[in-house]
Parts: sequence; C-alpha cells; structure tokens
Amino acid sequence: MKFTTKITFIILSLFTFNVAFAQSPKAPVSFKLKNGVTVIVAQNAGMGKIYSRLTIEHQNANEQKNVAQVFESFLNKRANAFQSNTNNDGIAPKVSLSVDEANTTTNVADFQQALQFVSDHMTNTTLSEQAFEHLKAQLKDKDDLANVSLADVKAFYANHFDPAQTFITIAGDIDVSTAKAMANKAFGDWKTQTAAL
Repeated sequence: MKFTTKITFIILSLFTFNVAFAQSPKAPVSFKLKNGVTVIVAQNAGMGKIYSRLTIEHQNANEQKNVAQVFESFLNKRANAFQSNTNNDGIAPKVSLSVDEANTTTNVADFQQALQFVSDHMTNTTLSEQAFEHLKAQLKDKDDLANVSLADVKAFYANHFDPAQTFITIAGDIDVSTAKAMANKAFGDWKTQTAAL
C-alpha cells in the first residue's frame, strides 16, 4: 500500500535524523478518529519540534489535473499567508498545503496552531467567486485553466477530501494522549462533503 510505504519512510527518516537529540524515541502508535481519519503518532521526546503530515489517499486526483491545479494554488496562497503572519521570536512554523497532503514543522508551542490551520483549510475551505477569478487571473497556463469553474473546484473538493481516506502522521516531541486530543480537536468534527468552497 502506497501510504504505508510512505509513512514508514517518513517516520524512519525522522528518527534517524534526530536520534542524537532524542531522549526516548517510542514505537509509533496508530488509532482512528470517529470519522475514519487514521492518525499515527511517533513520540520522540527531547526533539523540541513536532512534524506532521496529512495525506489524502485518493485515486482520481490526476483525472482533474486543471481543477486540482487551481485549488492547489489557492491552498498555497493560504499557507504562504499563514507563514508570513505567524512569527515567534523570528522562528515561524513551516506549513505547506496541496491537494494530496499538508505538512507542518513547528516547535512544540506552535504545533496546535499549525495543525488547526491545516484543518481549517483541508476540512472547511471557503472560496468566493471573486477570490476564485482573481486566483485564476494570476495562474500561468491560463489557456488550460480557462474552462475551470468555481463549481468544478467545489465538486473536486467534495469528491476528493474524505476523512475516511485521510491519514495524519504526527512525529516528534509530543505524547500520544496529547496528539490524540489535538487531532480530535482539529479533525474530529470533519464530515464528508459538509464543507463548502
């Protein structure tokens, strides 16, 4: 399975890279939220940082390449704005969003805020007609995107973003109970096709 291979590689890479700084790495723990989101937590106390990756396992994203490109541009703009506006003593959390995944790298204190930001934009995204047209005007390859409508983007979102197909990995200086509480707070109320763009 594609996800299992990817996630194993990520967790092993994090542990290998940070082993010198870790006080007590623990075996990953997996659980599901009530809505079907799978969460994997790999505690590595003493790192001082927390990494997360949300992955959506969906097979038809490439079939709507132009629609996905427009929506991903919207997500990228939001992530860039978040990083510009969040600054703790000169160290800003790193967040990236795409149609298939979202990644965060933060210190311990900023993790909840970054995880909530990911949730807000992957489970409850809003995009007005005016913002959509402004976004399309800024994109390259306008000929390829000219026929993409806001309705197309809404349909793509409704068909692609599904909690039951979502996996979240949290690794770093966080214990399982804290990670579970944060994941539930951020993603526990997410229901399929309830968010509108």
